[in-house]
Amino acid sequence: MTYYPHPLDYVTGLKHVLTHRKISTELKITPDTFTVEEVVNFQELGFNREKGEYAVFRVTKRSMDTLRVKRLLAKQIGIPDSNIIHLGLKDKESTSTQFFFVKKTLVSNDLKEICGENYAALLIGFARAKPTRKSLVGNRFKITLEASRPGDYSIAEDLLRLIVASGLPSYYGYQRFGVERPISHLLGKQILLGREDRFSRFFLREHYPWEKMNSAVARIKGSFPGRLFYEKLYVESPLSKGLELVQKSTSRILVEAYASYLYNLLLNKLVDTCGWGCLNRVLPAPGCGEEGSTLYTDLFEKEGLNPDRISELGCWWRTGLFKPSNISLKHANNLLEIGFFLKQGFYASMVLRELFKENLVLK
Repeated sequence: MTYYPHPLDYVTGLKHVLTHRKISTELKITPDTFTVEEVVNFQELGFNREKGEYAVFRVTKRSMDTLRVKRLLAKQIGIPDSNIIHLGLKDKESTSTQFFFVKKTLVSNDLKEICGENYAALLIGFARAKPTRKSLVGNRFKITLEASRPGDYSIAEDLLRLIVASGLPSYYGYQRFGVERPISHLLGKQILLGREDRFSRFFLREHYPWEKMNSAVARIKGSFPGRLFYEKLYVESPLSKGLELVQKSTSRILVEAYASYLYNLLLNKLVDTCGWGCLNRVLPAPGCGEEGSTLYTDLFEKEGLNPDRISELGCWWRTGLFKPSNISLKHANNLLEIGFFLKQGFYASMVLRELFKENLVLK
């Protein structure tokens, strides 16, 4: 068994993989190599082409994160972005298709399509019921590996067979913590500790090797352009309001990222203690009261958390193992194509980590 095979594993708490084997060709995650398609239970939502309470937009984007697209669409429609419902966050460096929902009364009758640079939203119909996260079934993924080497196909076939047989730890993936700056969970921790001084230093000043040069320069200068939306919001907000506005604008992503990091550490502890089989059950998030604290007590102590604030981490339940389904594998003219489906909440990057190990290039 290999430990921490990818450079980002240490900071995000990802320890275990099934085997040391890997596909030898590097996979660089780009909008051309990584495609995501959201699957929604439209039947349960009462979808209709002509009538319903919520307008349904199919949104296609490239090289943009979901929240940015949401802000841009809200501006074009002329409503606050809080009036747009999205069911999941899709990878920035991907070509992805997902669905946004807006109250029909907030949308002009003649609005059918909205186009912008690297994104487009098409009105496809209406939903009777208000969508929730439970409406999201999962995501279909397609990965395209160019210039694959001899033997890559057979290794991919073997590893996919092993993944389906044994399952993978239901780690929260790299995107949960940030790829250019993997600090979302560190920021969430400072929020819980009540250390805004540390929060502001990490948030505004700390830069990482994978961050774009112009963004790193902006941090050094302390001058934040519009592309650094959240940093700009923080520094331009009234005193004592910046942190609150950032949390609201990011939908509590930072604290949730820290909870996800603790969950990853719990999976590591269970495998270290009693093996892979210990993950074959449903496990609580760290904010689940007594049921959670029993499993996380030593982690809370090590992290220096105040017991009075642990409930802020949130409570949900998550299976310790997951398996991809509807797997496809094609190889032709040195092009290797891997397809699979994951249920809501599981990360394609964790499947790719098992397949490629350190040969998975995120930036």
